[in-house]
Amino acid sequence: MSIFVVCTTLATVYAVTSYVFLRKPQWIHRIRRPAFIARNIGHRGGAGESIENSLLAFDKGLENGLEMLELDCHLTKDSQAVVHHDFTLNRTTGQFGFIRDIEYDKLPSINSNLQLYYDSSIIISNDNSNDTDLLRIPLLKDVFERYPTTPINIDIKENNDELIKQVSDLIKKYQREHITYWGSFSHKICRKLTAQNSCIVRFCSFQEAAGIVLAYWLGLLPFIRLTAGVFEVPLPGVVFRKSGENLGWKFKIIFYLAKRALNNKSMFAHLQRRGIPVYVWILNNEEEFEYAFKKIGVTGVMTDYPTQLQKYLKSNKLEFILE
Repeated sequence: MSIFVVCTTLATVYAVTSYVFLRKPQWIHRIRRPAFIARNIGHRGGAGESIENSLLAFDKGLENGLEMLELDCHLTKDSQAVVHHDFTLNRTTGQFGFIRDIEYDKLPSINSNLQLYYDSSIIISNDNSNDTDLLRIPLLKDVFERYPTTPINIDIKENNDELIKQVSDLIKKYQREHITYWGSFSHKICRKLTAQNSCIVRFCSFQEAAGIVLAYWLGLLPFIRLTAGVFEVPLPGVVFRKSGENLGWKFKIIFYLAKRALNNKSMFAHLQRRGIPVYVWILNNEEEFEYAFKKIGVTGVMTDYPTQLQKYLKSNKLEFILE
C-alpha cells in the first residue's frame, strides 16, 4: 500500500470523525448544563441608555428587559471591590488618578453627562435623577445586595490577587455562584480565577478564544476539553464598522480575516451543543442583532441598548432560549 493511499485514508477517517463529533459532542464529552443563559445582556448596564456601570443604569436596564448585567471590577486603595471599567477616573469623572490609588470614600461621582465609550459623538445623561447615590461608583457588594437574583457577568480588569479573592468571597457570601460568570481578557488572570474558585463559571480569555477558533479550523475542536464555560468574544465585523474608516489597509485585511474565521455558525453551534453559551459584543442596532441571532446563531448579545434589543427579541419571538 502506497504512502499516498495511507495518508489519504487517515485524512479521510480524521475528517469524518471530526465532523461526526462536531455534530455529536455528547458522544465523547460530558455536556454542561448552564444554570442560566441570557439573550439580552446589558453592556455596563446599558451604557447607551444611562450612565455606564452605575446603579442608575442597572435599574433602568432591568426595567427595560435586560436579562444579565455585564460590569467591570477594580480594587481601591483601601481594598474595596468597585464597579468601573477604566483603570483611571479621567473619562468618567473628570478627576485625574488611578482607582487603585484612591480610597473608596474619596472617589468622585460619575459625571451626569458622559460620552458613549464606543461612539464619542453620543452623550448620555443621567435622566434628571436627583439621587446622587445612583451616580456613585458602586461597590460590588452593593450591586449584589440590590440585585440578588439577577445574573451578572463580571470582567476582572486587573491582575490583583486581593481583588480576585474579594470578588470570589463576595460571590460566595451572597450565594451567587450559580448566577454569576467571571473572567478576563487576560489568560493569566483567568488561570488565577479558576484556581481561586472553580465553582464560578468563567468566560474565555483572548488566548482561549483564539485557541478555540484555531482548533475549529484544524478539525481539532471536537476532541479538545474546554476549561472555560462561556465563549465571549467581540464580533470583528462590528468592530470594523465602528473604527474601520480610520484603519490602514493592513488592519482592514486583519479584520476581514478575523471575521471570516470567528463568525462561524457551525463552530458556535458545536459550543452550544456542549453546553457552552456564546455571547458576542458590542451590538447596538437591529441589523447587528439580526446578524448575530439568525446568521451566526449566538446565544446572547451584549448591547449598550437593552431596550432596542428587547424590542427586537419580542418582535422575532426570541425571548426564550430554544434547544
